[in-house]
Amino acid sequence: MAGRGRYSPSPSRSPSPGISPQSYDPFDPPLDPIEMATYGHLSTEKRDSLEYGRGSQQYEPVPDHSSGRDPRRSTTEGVSLYSMGSSLTHRKTMDADTQALIDRRAGGLAQWKVHWSTPAIIAALFVAGLIGALGHHFFYKHLDGRPAENQLKMIRYGTALAFFVKSTLVGTIILCYRQRIWHTFRKKAMTINAIDGLFAVTEDPSQFVNWEMIRNGKLATFMAACSWLIPIASVLSPASLTAEVRTTYNETQCPAVAALNFTHESLYNFRNESNYPGSSLVYYNTTDVRSKEEGWFDYYDQPSKNARRLTVTSAYLRKPAVFPNASVDSCGEAWNCTYSIGFQAPGYQCSEIANSSSPIPASEAIPFNLSILAPLGNYTYYSSVDLGDYVNPQVESNNGMPIQGPPYPETLGVFQAEPVLWIGYTINTTKPYEPSSPYRERWYNVHEPKIFKCILHHTNYIFEMKYNESVQSAQRTAREFLKPVVDTTVAPIGSPDFSDTSNLAASPGSNYVSPRADVEAYKLTAAYHAMGSLLRNFLRGSIEYTSFVVTKSDISETRLIQATSSYPLDNLMEEIQNLFEDMLITLLSEPHLIIADKQSVPCRKSRSVNVYVYYREGLWIGYAIVVAITTVFIGIGAYSIWQNGVASDTLFSRILVTTRNPTLDRLSVGACLGGDPFPKELRETKLRFGVLLEEDVKEGPLGRVEHCCFGAAGETKEIVKYGTYAGLKEWRTAEEDVTAEEKERLLAG
Repeated sequence: MAGRGRYSPSPSRSPSPGISPQSYDPFDPPLDPIEMATYGHLSTEKRDSLEYGRGSQQYEPVPDHSSGRDPRRSTTEGVSLYSMGSSLTHRKTMDADTQALIDRRAGGLAQWKVHWSTPAIIAALFVAGLIGALGHHFFYKHLDGRPAENQLKMIRYGTALAFFVKSTLVGTIILCYRQRIWHTFRKKAMTINAIDGLFAVTEDPSQFVNWEMIRNGKLATFMAACSWLIPIASVLSPASLTAEVRTTYNETQCPAVAALNFTHESLYNFRNESNYPGSSLVYYNTTDVRSKEEGWFDYYDQPSKNARRLTVTSAYLRKPAVFPNASVDSCGEAWNCTYSIGFQAPGYQCSEIANSSSPIPASEAIPFNLSILAPLGNYTYYSSVDLGDYVNPQVESNNGMPIQGPPYPETLGVFQAEPVLWIGYTINTTKPYEPSSPYRERWYNVHEPKIFKCILHHTNYIFEMKYNESVQSAQRTAREFLKPVVDTTVAPIGSPDFSDTSNLAASPGSNYVSPRADVEAYKLTAAYHAMGSLLRNFLRGSIEYTSFVVTKSDISETRLIQATSSYPLDNLMEEIQNLFEDMLITLLSEPHLIIADKQSVPCRKSRSVNVYVYYREGLWIGYAIVVAITTVFIGIGAYSIWQNGVASDTLFSRILVTTRNPTLDRLSVGACLGGDPFPKELRETKLRFGVLLEEDVKEGPLGRVEHCCFGAAGETKEIVKYGTYAGLKEWRTAEEDVTAEEKERLLAG
């Protein structure tokens, strides 16, 4: 052998355990009746004289080899098997280009090693999938809380990211799956039908009905099933972004909210409205319209028409009136807001004087007592609200000027007192009287009479204002009573009888408010008095019950009376104070009043808008599951590559080089076109990817080596990792290339 220039392996090299010498040479497979390559050694005349391949049938019958003689080998009698291998190795093809390629490939050797490309692609796809998932998350996080604009475009972007993640992770699983099925082919003998299933199941879901495939490749089948199920995540993840109506908040400064400033009334002069343009709450009379006479002064006449309009509107609306653009002016366009304003204004301080269980104190001089109220009397509501009221008109006048000239009375225009609100009312408890009670027959239910009084004060207020979709609400959060507007007491002179108003006097006189002494204080008092008089217009009068209800008060036009029973509210004292405060808040709705003011206050803005809402769990639950599954499958793929010793694929080229087996050539007779229907007996033949069992292992250029390929279950054994097989050079710890000398020896044969 050596004399012929053949390469002899070192003594330490031996074929895989259990092989016998002199068998299969991958470069010279045993001749087959259907193998046409031998035509390359025959003359044209002899090829023409051959019968098989020229007859009417597709294939001629396989010759009988029982005699141990192959007719085609008659020309090679006496030639050794090795020489036959050499001659076959170097026989020429009919195509010069193909022959040149064969010559170049003759010395090619492969190694037991894992090429970097497949692991790199697996890693790159997995990393790309993770980046896509993170990008999807950050994209939705960026949109979270933002106005829901261009919804269709954003949904398309999200769907594209979801499908990108799906594609990369499925691609990762498919590559790992391919490594796994080669591991399965080495370990299990399966029918061609089952092998077909493993090759096609990632593209053809109908292969999942192949029970043998499932039984012999459980893990591979599960990986294939997951490759079909993972796209569900691409459907679920875009749904994690929705558009909902949400309220957003903004802590900021509202620069120009409506407020009240009654000090403007103190400085108001109807002769020069340019200083404080607008409408006053008060109409004045004057002693000199031109303000040229010495000692002239203005004095109170009555509330202005604007003041009447606003307070009546509030009473009839049963809530404060609102300026149409109030929310826009205070909060801004399309915003709601909440803020607090503070101002000083008139306010009634009320206190209870007497009730059914607490008689009137002896120190209190009041214009009526409990006896006129039910159940003793007939009144369910009774009031005295004009004691010590400003006399109107003060003197006869013409166009706002006194008819009689100076000197004027010292009391002209003087506020000697501010009327106290004396209110008596009865509460219907709806609890029946005892049968023995003298009141049962008339009133049936227990009636509890009460009397309270309210005094007008200078008051500091703090209100919390809210605007919600142009709807205003005001809630008083603080109230401080400073001092009475006119700090005097009205009482009868010499007797307790309040019915004779000419016998009433207010004291002390030092607390009177005169238009000649302190003009600013007087005009402020006039404004407060005007607001009080407008409230008193509704409280004045009584409600009497005889055989029916007789109403002699405008209080029935307000929310202070229960519409179902005509009885006053049970908490009438507090509600009168609230009604008066509603009238004050209504003044905010008229920006052309003198007292109208603007304040810059901290405020909390909010608005309900259609915004993107990102539900993180909806995206990450799906992604976390598929990423975890893919990670596990990467581990399976890596283990399979390590077990196989190589990274492979399911391309046609891989099928070509792993099915070079003469037995398969013989089994394939009649099926070379690959069309349907595929022969059933061939489909049910069991194959395994392993080391081909041969009777004689031939001595070749690489020594005595075996051949790895697909083969029948009985003619293959398991591939040993790092074994030396046909076309593989010896496993070396350091990667080496085939030397020129080694290749020259291989080509020498």
